[in-house]
Amino acid sequence: MTTLPRLLLLALAVAACGPGATEPPTLDGRTFLSTGVTDGGAPRNLVADTRIRLSFSDGQLGVSAGCNTMGGTYRLDGSVLRFEGGTMTEMGCDPERHRQDDWLSELLAAGPTVTLAGNDLVLTAGSVVVRLLDREVADPDLPLVGTIWRVDGIVAGGVASSVPQGAVATLQFMPDGRLAVETGCNAVGARYEADGQSLRITELVTTDMACADPAGAMESAVVDVLGAERLRYTIEAGVLTLDAGASGLTLIGG
Repeated sequence: MTTLPRLLLLALAVAACGPGATEPPTLDGRTFLSTGVTDGGAPRNLVADTRIRLSFSDGQLGVSAGCNTMGGTYRLDGSVLRFEGGTMTEMGCDPERHRQDDWLSELLAAGPTVTLAGNDLVLTAGSVVVRLLDREVADPDLPLVGTIWRVDGIVAGGVASSVPQGAVATLQFMPDGRLAVETGCNAVGARYEADGQSLRITELVTTDMACADPAGAMESAVVDVLGAERLRYTIEAGVLTLDAGASGLTLIGG
């Protein structure tokens, strides 16, 4: 008496998992960069030197299109992206980029359909189609070793600031464990060990020449970070971040 119902339940379960069934795409923990936008099949050009960036993390979605950054929660309702924006930076940008921000915000609020195939993400909202590629494929991380990293930002006392005007400093992690440092002031050298996302800087030495600002201020900031007891690093595309707690450096690879 119970065999037929059980077989029916099994058949329904198999059918639900069969070729016709689709699971929502897994976006969490991934970042995508736009590769093209069309509207009604015709190309829609973004503002020059801008790109749409979508970052999915723990139910939060970070969005940018070359000006301000939007943030909020997201969920997938089947294949429809539901984005509830809650925050936005207030950078002053040119009117074209502000309009592009508004356009992207409206597109996401419309509940676009999401299609994910490997590293390719497509958002479709009405006649608009946005194609994106996984950031790690579109803009791969530069290697720590061998890349010349130029200091682009300084963190001191937990406060981020730009580099002193006119100052230039670079770091290069050599394959033999040497760290070459150029600050435009004293000669600085060290050795390093990289383990996971941790850096251990040893044998940090510098000559003792008095240097005027801005080179002196730059050197002081760099040496302060490199001399920290605990130093963590992350690389995303061409950006290296050195984090020593209350102090740190942001560097651009080239």
